[in-house]
Amino acid sequence: MNSVIIGTAGHIDHGKTALIKALNGFEGDRMPSEKERGITIDLSFSHLRSGDTNVAFIDVPGHENLVKTMISGAYAFDAAMLVVAADDGLMPQSKEHIQILSLLGVKSVILCISKCDLADDARRSEVATQCREYIGKFKNLQILNTFFISIKDPASIAELKNYLFNIKPAQRQGGGVVHYYIDRVFSLKGLGTIVTGSLINGAISKGEKLYNCDLGKAFNVKSVQIHDEDTPLAQAPNRVALSLDAKTSELQKGQILTKKGFFRGFNEADCTFSGEISHNQDVLFCVGSKQSAAKALILKELPSGEKLVSFKFDKTMFLKFDEPFVCLANSRVIGGGRVLNAVVEPLKKQSKAVLLTALLKRNFTEAFKILSLFHKHGFGLFSAYQRFGMEYDEAVKIARGIEGTYFDEANLCVYDLSAIEDVKSLIKFIVSKNDYAIFSPASIALKLSWASEDLAARALSELERGGIVSKKGGVYVKSGVDFDALKQSLESKIFDLIKKGGIAPLAPYNIYDELEIDRESGDDALKKLTYAKKVVRLAHNLFVEAENLALAIKRLYAIIEKEGFVNVTNAKEELGLSRKFVICYLEYLDKMGNIVTIDNKRYLKK
Repeated sequence: MNSVIIGTAGHIDHGKTALIKALNGFEGDRMPSEKERGITIDLSFSHLRSGDTNVAFIDVPGHENLVKTMISGAYAFDAAMLVVAADDGLMPQSKEHIQILSLLGVKSVILCISKCDLADDARRSEVATQCREYIGKFKNLQILNTFFISIKDPASIAELKNYLFNIKPAQRQGGGVVHYYIDRVFSLKGLGTIVTGSLINGAISKGEKLYNCDLGKAFNVKSVQIHDEDTPLAQAPNRVALSLDAKTSELQKGQILTKKGFFRGFNEADCTFSGEISHNQDVLFCVGSKQSAAKALILKELPSGEKLVSFKFDKTMFLKFDEPFVCLANSRVIGGGRVLNAVVEPLKKQSKAVLLTALLKRNFTEAFKILSLFHKHGFGLFSAYQRFGMEYDEAVKIARGIEGTYFDEANLCVYDLSAIEDVKSLIKFIVSKNDYAIFSPASIALKLSWASEDLAARALSELERGGIVSKKGGVYVKSGVDFDALKQSLESKIFDLIKKGGIAPLAPYNIYDELEIDRESGDDALKKLTYAKKVVRLAHNLFVEAENLALAIKRLYAIIEKEGFVNVTNAKEELGLSRKFVICYLEYLDKMGNIVTIDNKRYLKK
């Protein structure tokens, strides 16, 4: 089904809600208090359907004190119906709403001159001209059509209704990434916690998990609804209601739902700004359905007349590249713009200036180069949607073509070529001091933590060509070393370390790190020692030399002989081990056949 989101805009009491009701016979899901007062206080939602086309309406409040609420609805508009009463004409709040539409990038405006039954033709024409001239001041706004309407004239409503079904949804970036701002939270008997919001990008399926960035936790989607109808899948753009396995008290307006890993939170962002703003000015930063107090730091004036501004937020924000925002001061709109750098990192001033210039020009190749230099140990493309507003395919295409970098496509990570040299330096250091080292791409990646296996494999391959290391059956050793003799000595070295550890030996991975061997080779040697019954496995990461194990069991029997029983408490005191180790030894004691356990105490069978 084709879906488009249409919102209202305009001054209070110009007939926005009445127009919605005339179009679909429903004035939206308004609160009783709104109906009593006859004004819209919060966002209201309804829809209109014809065949395969669905028009979702977001009705916004027109009162000057509710401009924040208007912004929290307008970010999702594909087009806006600007409703201006023929008798009043263009009023202050109409103008502020037009400014907000422009700042939020809502390009398409449907001009609706309302209450035409209260004005003559000349007045209606005058108001329409007045509106067109004012909207014309905003270069990014386009009036799609003008309608002269009255809720008392069914023909005018029908004409507008037919037109709305032909509106196309706005083109949005990053279609595959779920980006959903919560705008309402409530509970329903039998369904539990419900959230509503505008799905701007991606798709949401029943049964999947969505990650709440603000809370840092995921929730299961129990059901999905589009305009009061259950559906297994909701695709953008759409108004979507979700039933989540969450407490209503946990969720609130402004929180973002997405998939885990796509967004990182920051307390600042670099943005372009159009409007009047002063350095160090305190503002209210409004984005999506979320707001945060912020301090504006002007970085520079741009040739376009805009400003480059760094905003410092009072709360963690999860923004994305090119996301529109509006700033308020003293509850009035002072301007807005677009997020330029959503993932703020401690770049040097000169590097940051170059990065911001590249982002301004949408020169993503240059931006990738700068970030790969800063992130010498890997710049991940998993954040491509947040950083650049792009999908993986586009990011991968750019990464493949950047000179002076190594692109690990499997892990979506771009490395400066110096990263390969860093890995090679580590391997050279290991073989220079340890003739018995055995390593693999996996063991090197584990040792460095920042390096992927793919990068480690590239470094090892280069060292092999240089005669520094040799490859033997999937692992690498120092060139010239007898691999078979090395494997035999490996068993002996592992055995010696386990025996040296007594009844509290090192875990296998610690032994492998100390010997500088890869885990697969270490595991093979440990298995042979176990089969030979030289060591005994008590738990996943606890291998004890056989004689040391026998001594430990002997000491447990001694405790029983002395105290009548052995349990975790007296065994810990006698053996001087952690609870985790003691439990392993007690469970091994149970296998002796002459032990009975009662209330967590072990006794000798009588």
